[in-house]
Amino acid sequence: MNTHPKYLGRSRQRPAIAGTMIACVFATLVASGADAATFSAQETHRGLVIDRPGSPTGRLVPNGWFRRPGAPTHVYREGGAVVAGVWDTGPEAAVVRSGTTPDAPVMGRIVPTWKDGKLELAIEPAGGAAVRTTVFKRASGGGAEALDRRTSTRGDLEGSYRATVTAGDGTNVGWMSVDVDPEGATRFAGELPSAIPPALAAAAAAAVDAEVDSIYRDLIDVPPLRR
Repeated sequence: MNTHPKYLGRSRQRPAIAGTMIACVFATLVASGADAATFSAQETHRGLVIDRPGSPTGRLVPNGWFRRPGAPTHVYREGGAVVAGVWDTGPEAAVVRSGTTPDAPVMGRIVPTWKDGKLELAIEPAGGAAVRTTVFKRASGGGAEALDRRTSTRGDLEGSYRATVTAGDGTNVGWMSVDVDPEGATRFAGELPSAIPPALAAAAAAAVDAEVDSIYRDLIDVPPLRR
């Protein structure tokens, strides 16, 4: 999605704590029913940094300003080696491939939809069952009842939201949550099926992060220079 800066790797302009402009994302990828974090990520000016116990550190980064035709918008690396490419295909949507050429095997897709201005995500791993989040409903704090594009103030936006992850038959198979702090870090946590690879999970977290940024840019009580 070259023409849509709301997705992966765009430059955040939120005010940062201690004078730094760094936004953090924390997500979990749990194969069992436990809540122990096995997948975490932090978005910095260098990209989305991925940590998994017992595995090399991963990084989801923009693929440069001047890309060849057909090249991915972003790449996912582990231990310095490219593991996957991410092609943006629309606002918050992406195709993840196990390589950096358009004919590389597809690892999965992120497909967003909106219900009355509220984001839902379909996460579609290749060779595995697709899952979908519900809308992200408020779990703590005051303000908006859900992560909603009609949110108008910082106070309404900040707080924690949680979505259920469901299988095609409606069975609950996990969850994702997002904790929004307009002045600093956005944090994610959740449980996703083991069929979803880390690169696809990172793309899903980044899609939700992009939605938070999109809402933040339209808040009426945030000066343009601070967006």
